[in-house]
Amino acid sequence: MNVLSGHCSRVRIGLAFGVLLTANACAYRHHTTPLQTVPNPPRTSQEWPAGVYGLRLQQAEARQVKMSGLPWDDDGTLPDVFVRLYIEGRQVWQSEVATDDDTAVWNVALPKNVMIPKDAHIRIELWDWDTPVSADPMGHTERRGLPNALPGTESRFVLNTSAVVTFMVAAPEPRRGVGISVELQPSALKVLSVEPYSPAARAGIKKGDRIVSIGHASVSELSEDKAASEISLAVDRQHALGVTDSEGGNAHEVKLDQGYVWLVM
Repeated sequence: MNVLSGHCSRVRIGLAFGVLLTANACAYRHHTTPLQTVPNPPRTSQEWPAGVYGLRLQQAEARQVKMSGLPWDDDGTLPDVFVRLYIEGRQVWQSEVATDDDTAVWNVALPKNVMIPKDAHIRIELWDWDTPVSADPMGHTERRGLPNALPGTESRFVLNTSAVVTFMVAAPEPRRGVGISVELQPSALKVLSVEPYSPAARAGIKKGDRIVSIGHASVSELSEDKAASEISLAVDRQHALGVTDSEGGNAHEVKLDQGYVWLVM
């Protein structure tokens, strides 16, 4: 009985070790093509995708006490305010907490551009932070599109509690680059993600596609580091890319334009 039990244990250990080796053998490196800032970005709306904006949270003017007249915090202090932004039902951003402040000023830009078409559903929520897992609602509002969608102007959101949240609309920030993440496999670069407003996306490259050649070199001829370098420089060098679908069929060649990457949240 003990011999059999020991044998089974060794089998289980062997199987587990084999699975681990197999997993390690298939763990290819991932590479995200780098993006560079643009020294003199375009500032007219004709030069960027429709509905893409930069946003800066300016401030929130909240009630000093709850609707009941009680203080927001048990110690009688002012609320610890933060803002949540939803677009089409998806939370895209949450601000830092402004402590003990009913007129909180952030003046902070969102980390990426936002895509807000004219009829996009927007929801703004204002909260009083209590603990890492709890907060009290301070008001909300919902509308279609930005109140003022002109760069350099304020968009004021009046909440159902008469609190006000103000954003500054700005021109979106462009980047230079390819706009993809890939898995560095021996014979191809498997596309893991594509930025929607990028040379890669405009060339029709999709998640799951396999890049099998860059310029005149097949990926199988390149080292991992060389393949990562070549795909990162494909826009600058205007190298054509040989692409197949996820099954290795539908082989075709694409060339990336030298337009901008517009990162969106």
